[in-house]
Amino acid sequence: MDFSINSFLYKLLIDPLLSGLREGIIELVSPCSNVIDVACGTGALSIRISLKAEHVTGIDNSPEMIAAARRNALRKGIRNAAFQLLDASDMSQFGDRMFDMAVTSMAVHQFNPETALTILSEMKRIAPIILIADYNHHMPSGWGSATAWGIERLAGGEHYRNFRNFMLKGGIHWFARVSDLHIRREVTRGGGVFVISECIKK
Repeated sequence: MDFSINSFLYKLLIDPLLSGLREGIIELVSPCSNVIDVACGTGALSIRISLKAEHVTGIDNSPEMIAAARRNALRKGIRNAAFQLLDASDMSQFGDRMFDMAVTSMAVHQFNPETALTILSEMKRIAPIILIADYNHHMPSGWGSATAWGIERLAGGEHYRNFRNFMLKGGIHWFARVSDLHIRREVTRGGGVFVISECIKK
């Protein structure tokens, strides 16, 4: 089995903070709603949402992640979640306002700005409410902020460049503004390291 120091440190230091972030997202999901989880990864958030929503569709462009998400849902007996291998920059198979809510968690900072804006535009088309959870541009100083920056720096390459771009541009606020989204509510988690922005089309 391959060992990744990045993934090990992420699980050790960031995952505990992400559990609070996921709970913050769940609080903003309406009961009996139809939700799409964009860049769903292993489906951890999708499965949590499925316990409250009527149905969840998780999409990711990684076959390994989608396979893991399907295994996790099957193991937990989740019947109202479906996972699809799909590039989030082209969600043309979904109709306008097909979902009640589109969610993306810890994904925007990973993409280059052009790709992130394309994804947000698609999310805005397919759902009237968009939840974006990511790093807080105004992280308080301390171990949480230092850990986040350290983990992203360790990731290196394009990932770190995209993270720096995300932070330098102003985080979610910049992406929301350029995407013509209005942030109507925000909550912070992880001691202010993360922020969840509930957005609607202007």
